[in-house]
Amino acid sequence: MTYTSFYFYVFLSVTLVAYYVIPKAFRWLVLLLANFCFLWFATGDIKKIALFGLTIVISYAFSRAVEKKKSKGILILSILVSAAPLLLNRAIGFSERLQNSSIASRIIIPLGLSFYTMQMIAYLADIYMGKVEAQKNFLKYATVVSFFPQIIQGPIPRHAQIENEIMAEHKFDDREFMRGVQLIIWGLFLKFMIADKAGIVVDSVFDNFEGYRGVYILIAGVLYSLQLYTDFLGCVTLSQGMALLFGIHIVDNFMHPYFADSIKDFWRRWHISLSSWLRDYIYIPLGGNRKGLVRKNINLLITFAVSGVWHGGEIKYVFWGMMHGIYQIVEGAVPYFSKKFSGPAHVFRVVINFFLVMLAWIIFRADTLKIGLRMIYRMFTTFNPWILLDGSLYDLGLHEKEWRVLFVSLLVLFFVSRKQEHGVAIREEFAKFNFAFRWLIYIAAIVTIWVFGTYGLGYNAGDFIYGGF
Repeated sequence: MTYTSFYFYVFLSVTLVAYYVIPKAFRWLVLLLANFCFLWFATGDIKKIALFGLTIVISYAFSRAVEKKKSKGILILSILVSAAPLLLNRAIGFSERLQNSSIASRIIIPLGLSFYTMQMIAYLADIYMGKVEAQKNFLKYATVVSFFPQIIQGPIPRHAQIENEIMAEHKFDDREFMRGVQLIIWGLFLKFMIADKAGIVVDSVFDNFEGYRGVYILIAGVLYSLQLYTDFLGCVTLSQGMALLFGIHIVDNFMHPYFADSIKDFWRRWHISLSSWLRDYIYIPLGGNRKGLVRKNINLLITFAVSGVWHGGEIKYVFWGMMHGIYQIVEGAVPYFSKKFSGPAHVFRVVINFFLVMLAWIIFRADTLKIGLRMIYRMFTTFNPWILLDGSLYDLGLHEKEWRVLFVSLLVLFFVSRKQEHGVAIREEFAKFNFAFRWLIYIAAIVTIWVFGTYGLGYNAGDFIYGGF
């Protein structure tokens, strides 16, 4: 069961009814039960759930010990133990010998491992630094860590913020509820109308890369950049929408990253919760930019290498992270990148920045680092723009009508994103329409997603990409 399945929305409806029926003071208990029911429905693996539960118990015990003793040794031990499942998983990924051993087949990977591990580490560190107090109630702690709307793909919350939201005694607010419905519809649009459709073309090229060169790879790279963004943004938007149904606010995780005019700006906008986590718990503790230029650049490379390891136990992810680190070092060394431009010059910077990010995404998506580098080489060494006009693109899994649906959907995303980038609150503007018209739009949007989102040869709703990390 995933966020896009029919059965999930049956589960969500039952949970909502139970949540608002019982007294406010006990509603968090409904969420606790729902969290573990969701884990069971999503995985069907009692071992994964048990390991997750054990991790919660251990991190809870360590949180109390860290608060009581204020010992750096206990903090380090607590972080290592909490991160052990994730570190073991990544170690197996880097070691071919371990991959082929019986150990790999026995490793249990709980749902949302990367996300809840980062949340726990931040929580323990914040307790040590005196930023938050340890939660005394174990069941309340378990409720916060396992919150089902965000366990698959985050965002990675700061414990105090999400705890206050979950434990607040929310009353039913019809306006917040409808804002949640809007976000769910928008998230489904991003997933079904863009991400999964673009993914058909992406898979066709990346899974058979030897048969493609030049513009084919360029198109696949562009579409993968858009697929990853809309898939991840779609899941986070669904998470925010589901949480709002309960009156709970989840932080934004994106601010139109492909409108960035530098790599530094891109990371202010992309996966914001991860970026801020890396800044606060890796980059700044290493010294940040306080110890000279050389040390700053080394700290940047280490931070982005950690980002790569967080994404997966393969060298291609580390290389991807290092590319972004090197991008930022070059930006800092070249005065041109520190200047602000407007008009055509700004647009040019945005396009160049997107292209650099896309090159890194090709490495990220390819099966191996070697294949990714070969694909980039093949993209630059062949010039075949005629494929844009001779119908060749229709052999990549999408027929002409499907390409049109994808193109129109991307235009809708661009229009909405530009409005939001310029400070227009789309949902506030939408709320000004009368009740009947708003519901007409809701129904039309759902029907459009149902008809066109599942339309096409070989179409299949894929799992959320970042759920695999």
